Amino acid sequence: MAGGGAAIWLMVATGTAVGAVVLFDGEDTAVVERVVDGDTLDVIRDGETVRVRLLNVDTPESVDPNRPEECLGQGASEYLTQLPPRGVEIELQYDEQRADRYDRELAGVFLGGDLVNAEIARAGYGVPLLIEPNDRFYADVADAWSEAEEADAGLFDPLEHCTLEGQVATTRTRAQRSPRRHSPEMRQPVR
Repeated sequence: MAGGGAAIWLMVATGTAVGAVVLFDGEDTAVVERVVDGDTLDVIRDGETVRVRLLNVDTPESVDPNRPEECLGQGASEYLTQLPPRGVEIELQYDEQRADRYDRELAGVFLGGDLVNAEIARAGYGVPLLIEPNDRFYADVADAWSEAEEADAGLFDPLEHCTLEGQVATTRTRAQRSPRRHSPEMRQPVR
């Protein structure tokens, strides 16, 4: 078959072929065991625990012992926990490079046909990340990130004090509340 796939024909009791399911070499199914952080899952595949790093999306750090928790890092982790909850079957789709330097599998994670990687970006918790040669899901994640910006979601939320937009909004509010200390006449150079 084209694309490196293999067809499995579904046979009914009469022995008649009724359809084909195409499984590509770059696809697997797994069951979510736990969320590590906003862009990393532990899954059970073929009876073994496998760590999966979501491709083309990067979320704020929340568990690195050598770094402080970043803005909305915990929120990103909690959001990912809600998307594919523990015990749910997911589909993993791969790109050219299947593992990173930490020996995590790199994959697009699908739940019910939805790309979880893009859903994290759409919620404003994950920024598009392109590390060549893996670009398979980048456009979907980038489009979702644009939607998050338009909706002021996640890292764009001006009500979240740790976001850039939140800090700008807070500074504007403070500036509007404080009385002007210098009139235009006071700005004249002293002679």
